[in-house]
This record gives sequence, structure tokens and C-alpha cells, in this order.
Amino acid sequence: MEPVAAATPVLDADTKRYIVKTVVRWSPLLAAALTLALVVSLAPPVPSSSSGSGARRAATAAGSAGGGSSTTVVAGVAGAAGGAGTGGGGSSGASGGAQGTAAASNLTRSGLVCKPGVRQVAWSVYAPQCVPAFHGNNGGATSHGITSSTITISYREPNSTQQSAAQSLAGNAFPDDNGLIADMQTYIRYFNSQYELYGRKVQMVPYQGQGDYLAEDEGQDLAAAQADAQSAYDEGAFADLTFPLFGSQYYEQDLAQASVVGIGGLGFPTQWYQQYAPYEYSVTPTGTAGADGFVNIACDRMAGLPAIYAGDPTYQTQARKFGFIGPDNPEYSAVGDLVQNGLLKTCGVTLAKRVSYAIDVASFEQQAVSIVAQMKQAGVTTVICGCDPLFPILLYQAADQQQYDPEWLGIGWYDPQGRLPAQDQMAHMMSQEGQFPQPSQTEAYKVFQLADPGGTPAEQYYLVAYYSVLYLFDSLQASGPHLTPGTFQQGVFSMGRSPNGDVGTWQGGIGAFSPSLTTQIGWWNPNATSNFDGGKGAWESCEQGRWFTFLDPNAWQPNHTQLGCFGH
Repeated sequence: MEPVAAATPVLDADTKRYIVKTVVRWSPLLAAALTLALVVSLAPPVPSSSSGSGARRAATAAGSAGGGSSTTVVAGVAGAAGGAGTGGGGSSGASGGAQGTAAASNLTRSGLVCKPGVRQVAWSVYAPQCVPAFHGNNGGATSHGITSSTITISYREPNSTQQSAAQSLAGNAFPDDNGLIADMQTYIRYFNSQYELYGRKVQMVPYQGQGDYLAEDEGQDLAAAQADAQSAYDEGAFADLTFPLFGSQYYEQDLAQASVVGIGGLGFPTQWYQQYAPYEYSVTPTGTAGADGFVNIACDRMAGLPAIYAGDPTYQTQARKFGFIGPDNPEYSAVGDLVQNGLLKTCGVTLAKRVSYAIDVASFEQQAVSIVAQMKQAGVTTVICGCDPLFPILLYQAADQQQYDPEWLGIGWYDPQGRLPAQDQMAHMMSQEGQFPQPSQTEAYKVFQLADPGGTPAEQYYLVAYYSVLYLFDSLQASGPHLTPGTFQQGVFSMGRSPNGDVGTWQGGIGAFSPSLTTQIGWWNPNATSNFDGGKGAWESCEQGRWFTFLDPNAWQPNHTQLGCFGH
């Protein structure tokens, strides 16, 4: 493929500073994208007393709902409502069995006849195994945020002195908070009528955050993040569904300290989730899974072969030499170690160069220039970039300036973000993301139409709202009537393997803090028309949209053959 001309404007200092700060963690959850995000991990502070009253507290979901399990059918004639569940309910199943009985009809709340192999709802491949409608005593207030009739979920509305600048700089790539909340509420209302929550319903309470989420990214304003987590607790939250962009690692850690379940973990290494268990989860892959994905791609399909997808014709005839770029914070470094050690152990590949960069916005441009010079000097043909979404803007600009044209293997983002870096460099990039399907054919859009016939989602990233809410409801149903953070974790771990859907395959299991099991590999086509928004420039799938299992090296065969990308 001939490279296209770069179209990256020179950014003024304030613009560059704000852009990078804004999206350093942004992977719009990228729940549907199945991406790797690397993050900073520091010791969590202890939450302090605070109050937080959301501007939209009255905006709660309506309807009734129930729950169930993910791997075993609950038979109404078995007599025990919670016991009808599987490991999804864990101890809660036994407790529920002592408190109530299932409906003799075996009908689910969604109206399906519950029997082996039937999921709770017909409209999602990711739904748990069905559960007959529950009738009985659910145990009442089994945990903070739980009553006999409600499960309260919080959502931190963003607060930042640079919010307006973010929206103007990122344009249509920036998510609309009000739209996300509106779409979540729409899904919640519908799910409440379809899922088995044992006589309870979910109500989401947005509240105005005090913390500056952008400052938190740089380890600042942490007392306010701590106060916000306490506010979520004071709002009566059992769990929190804040969009990851408007949260932070510190906010998530403080939620755990406040005994509030968080669904906004974003690409952290597995040990981070273990440290904050049973309170932290993510719809997107863990950093550990993403690192394994990089290792399997490189070892099975790239190592020892010429760098045919590089922009430099000289590199195209040379055996690949790998370099790695990632932030220097502890959690980023830990994931970088997984990549470096995995390459050496799995296929004997030693990185020709590994360079870390500090999350110091003021020096990003200078660091990018230095990093490119080091990669070029080391003869790196293939750069693995475990970078945040916007550092490549400056990195690729520096590559253009130094006439460095390697292959790039990085983190995939939705199409709007892919248009931000220099397109001549992006034209040689592969990632853990495939082509976005036609929106009207996605599960998220179809379910929105069921929830609001004739309506349309308020936010372009509505599928982030959808999969966040879906994962929450799957887990709540699998937890059984005696809902606590401990039984919630049991429910998460109990999930059976799903069929393949829009975001690949989901599966539970011990230690499965994220359900994401598989990924596609994609290549950036600057000239393609995007299914996502109709714009120019889009990710396209390698190898006809094939899905690869992150942690299974055998899934990436045939070994020692080039990936079928860039039209090959």
C-alpha cells in the first residue's frame, strides 16, 4: 500500500497538553473494541466522609427485574429460587433456596420457557443461562446499596476545568456524558423487565463529581477522588458504572476502599484486580490479556519474517526487529514486562529497543522526538506501542520529521480516534481491533430499538453504555438473591462461555475479572469509509474478521506466516 500524505497540523502547546491529558486513558471501553489499556497503579487512599447529590437523582430506571445464574438452568420444580442458580449464585444460591421458591411455570421474566440451553433473553448472545421468574423472600437489605426492591448504581458526572477544551479539541471523538447517561438509563429500564433480579430493580443515580478526572490521571487532586468515592457510597450505591474516561484508576481504587463495586477498571494487570477483589471488574480485556495478545501476534505471525507492512522499503526486506514503547508508571511497566519476557520465553525474541515515557504532558513532544530517534538508531522495523490514544499524535509526527517509517503494532481505538495521528504512519499500523459492523446490525442497536421503539441512541458510543449495563445485569442475575460483593464475584466467575458476538466471546472462570476472551486483528485504512460514522478512515479486519483467543497461543496459527492484513 502506498502511504498517504500526512495531515497532522502543528499543535500549540496548550492544545497538545490538553489533548494528551484528556485521553491518556481513553479507550472508549471500549467494550466492543476489545483493546488493551495500560494504567498507573498506586496505593489507594482511605475514603473520607463526603456528600454528593446528583443533579439527576430522580432519573432512575423503572420496572421490575430478577436474576439467575450463568451456567446451570434453574428448575422451578427444584423448589429453591436462589439454588436454582449455578456457581453464579454461589453461596447466594443456597441462601436464596432457603428464602423463596421459583415459579412452577418455568417462565422467565422475559417470557421464555426456561430449559437447558436457553438464555435469559433471546436478544443477546452474552445473556446468562435462563432462570424461572422468582417468587419469594429475597433477603431484603443483603448489602449496602441493596433493599428488598432496589439495587442502587452510581455514576460520577465529570468535573474538569478543561472539559470545554476537551470537547472542542477532540471534536466528534469526544463522548457526551449526558448522552451516555441517557442511553444507560434506557437500557436499564428495559433490562429491569427482562432479567431476573429476585424482586429487585436497578436504579442508577448520577451525581456531580468533585474531583478533576484529568488531574487524577497525573496523580493530582486525589483527595477529591477519594471524596467522590465516598459520595458514591453516601448515595447508597452498591456498584458504580462511571464511564472510564470520567473515572480514573484512583477513583476505582477508592471505590473499592469504600466497599462499592466498580465496573470501570480499564486494562489493568490481573494482579491489580486481585488486589481490589471482590470490588473491581472490567468489560474490556485486562492488561495481562492484551500483553499475551501482543506476544502471540509477534511470535506466531511476525517473528523471523520480513517487515512487509513497513513504510520503508528497506525494512520490507529485512527480518523484523521489535521495539516496545510504553509509559514508565508501575502498572504500565508491569504490562511492558509481560510483553518483553513473553517474547523471550515464547519465541526467543529479544527487544532491540525498549523505551518508556513519562506521563508528563509538558514534555510529551520532546519525549516523542527522543523515542523515535532511539528506535530508528536501533534499526527497529516493528514498533509495539503500548501507548495511550493520543501520544501517537506526537510520536507519529516525530516519525515523519525523522523520516522513520516502520510497522506499528498498537492498541486499536474506534475510527474517530484513528484519524487523529499522521495518516501516512497509521497506514502501516495493525492493532487488536477489527472493522466496526454496520450499526443497525449490532446487538447494541437492535436492543436499543426494543427498549425504545423508533428511538435512536443519544451518544455515538452507545455500545459502551450497552455492554457496561449488560455485563452488570449478567453478573447481578448470576449472583442470586443474597446479593453482596462476595456473591457478585461468584456470579462473575460462574459465567459460561458465550457464542461469538459483536465483541467476540465472553467467558467467566476463577479470576476472570473481565469476560473478554477473544480479539480481532485489524489494519488502518486511511481511505476506507467508516461503518462507525461514515467518515474517511477506518479499521479493517485482517484475515476476513477472524477472532483470536488472547491467552491461547495455538489459536494464532498457522505459525510463521504473515498476517493477512492490508489487503493481503
